[in-house]
Amino acid sequence: MSNVALGILRDHSAWLVLLALMICMAGSAVTVQLFGRIKASSGISRSGWIVLCAVATGTMVWCTHFVAMMAFHTTAPVSLDPLLTFCSLLIAIALSVPGLARAAREKSLIRALGGAEIGVAIAAMHYTGMAAYHVSTMVMWNWYYVATSVLLAVGLSGSAFLVMNGDTRRDQLSSGMLLALAVVTLHFTGMSAMHVEPSSMAEAAAEPGLSITTMTTMAIATSCAAILVIGCAAVCVIIDGHTQSETYRRLHRMAMCDALTGLPNRSGFNADLDLRLRTRQGRTRLAVIMLDLSRFKHINDTYGHRAGDEVLVALAGRVSALQAPGASFARLGGDEFAAILTYDQEAKLAGFLGRLEAVFADPFDCEQFSTVIGCNIGIAVCPNDGVDADTLLAKADLAMYRAKSAFSTEPCFYRAEMDEAVRDRRDLTNDLRLAIADGAFEVHYQVQASIETGKISGYEALIRWHHPTRGAVPPSVFVPLAEEIGEIIPLGNWVLRRACAEAAAWPASHVVSVNLSPLQLSDPDLVAIVSRALEESGLAPGRLALELTESALIRDRAFALRQLHMLKAMGISLALDDFGVGYSSLDVLRAFPFDRIKLDASFIAEIDKSEQAILILRSVTALGASLNIPVLAEGVEELEQLRIVEQEGCQAVQGFLIGRPERSLADPERVRQALDAVTLDRIFT
Repeated sequence: MSNVALGILRDHSAWLVLLALMICMAGSAVTVQLFGRIKASSGISRSGWIVLCAVATGTMVWCTHFVAMMAFHTTAPVSLDPLLTFCSLLIAIALSVPGLARAAREKSLIRALGGAEIGVAIAAMHYTGMAAYHVSTMVMWNWYYVATSVLLAVGLSGSAFLVMNGDTRRDQLSSGMLLALAVVTLHFTGMSAMHVEPSSMAEAAAEPGLSITTMTTMAIATSCAAILVIGCAAVCVIIDGHTQSETYRRLHRMAMCDALTGLPNRSGFNADLDLRLRTRQGRTRLAVIMLDLSRFKHINDTYGHRAGDEVLVALAGRVSALQAPGASFARLGGDEFAAILTYDQEAKLAGFLGRLEAVFADPFDCEQFSTVIGCNIGIAVCPNDGVDADTLLAKADLAMYRAKSAFSTEPCFYRAEMDEAVRDRRDLTNDLRLAIADGAFEVHYQVQASIETGKISGYEALIRWHHPTRGAVPPSVFVPLAEEIGEIIPLGNWVLRRACAEAAAWPASHVVSVNLSPLQLSDPDLVAIVSRALEESGLAPGRLALELTESALIRDRAFALRQLHMLKAMGISLALDDFGVGYSSLDVLRAFPFDRIKLDASFIAEIDKSEQAILILRSVTALGASLNIPVLAEGVEELEQLRIVEQEGCQAVQGFLIGRPERSLADPERVRQALDAVTLDRIFT
């Protein structure tokens, strides 16, 4: 290789060699960038980048060779074959296309082979260009150097494109250097393989060749053309990179920001939280704050979703205005917001929470209305409550739901006992699912009786659950839980079938009343389920009463009323339960002719202490009388309450005074005696 170095120093123009090296380095850098676009694209776009990269690479290789060849000085006259010179350029470009396509594949061996093909293209271009370089004297070739030059080009080019598949700057720099080295070593090793015999003066005069000035001019012109081609390719890379960056930023914003409020969304919030946890200093604390708006659903239901969106935008503006150092807000979805605060002193967290509460103190003034909304706030602190994002989010959620269940607007910090409550609720939920699947419940019956006759008029079926380890679980606990987990319809259907089956076996033909949940009434299969329960049990439709609350008609009023009319047409009686505590009692009575009104127990509990409660009772019984609908008073537990409801016109009663819910049926004589006590009391007073 010392001969190569000696040939460069002795036989070449130093500044033209430097110019050739600059073209080679610049072109190699552009090739690396263009090759990155090939890897990142597909289809027609990929083909376009391959062609552009082949043009830039072939031009770089050809121009490096041509300028370096013009830098070569010999005493013999020199001429160029323009056709072969142009063909050498086309060979470099054409042979680079399949090599680039193969080098962009996934497998390492195929990538190396693709790079080697480009090395072959470099060698083919060089020796075609040398064939166009005519020297008017004898030229001897050292085939060892020729073979060495080809092997260097193939090996270094294959290595360059193998490394070029990496994405780091180091990989890109290494691959560019290897590609430039492949071009340079091929050229100067190949030039060293050529030995020009000295020419005589007579031969020189007979064969005039290109002058040094002409060759220098051609080298400069070729360099300018190379700069133009390589520069255009570089501009394409820059434009594409800028376009991709803008597109990425736009897509990133769409992916990370909430379209309505402009705040970060759940993805953006999670990314921010992960970053803060990774970069948190030892003493720095981090608070994850979850916010859930209260009374927001009322705005959507009353004024529409556009009004709700207006409130959310206004809220986003307020929380953005109180941004403090180390704080950020996000809208996680719906009416749920979140904040992160990095702090080192408790006073900073307390001050931030105080300002956050103040955000909800002032009303939100919108186009159609002005409203005040509340907020439930839950907080989890790192590192006290956890050091990873999932744990902190889960615990902040727990604290927020604790505040929500307590109807508190005060910020609620996570406490360890909250986990115990959640685990207990989760275990109870799993047990409830199994109990519903196995039918592990009992139906107890509470007697209903006529005040006037003292006779039993029917029984209300009430579900009971005796847990294997917890004992008796109140219906007030497991019935709402069944609604929450979507199991209330199977549970209600089980009670209906069991009550019908057991009532059919009673010795007396009493009516059995079964409660319908709002979800059951909205079930399209309800009528068929009731019909099947009557058919399977053999119970007469007239002995079944279905009780429903006013809220059951709120979901889909028209559909619910159609369901009720079909049930009534079957001969089943219908009772309006918990009357007086619903949404629109009078409108419900106007819309559907119920067979009975059941006055809620909360009114009865006050009638022996409150004159207002007695007036309400009197109004309800008068309403029932005017509509010809009998009124049953629930929750009668004391003799004085029984006396008042009888005096105010109630036709029937239900309560502990005449019988508790039991598996067995009530004793008719005991019920009659309890009701007779009122008659005796009236006689003697």
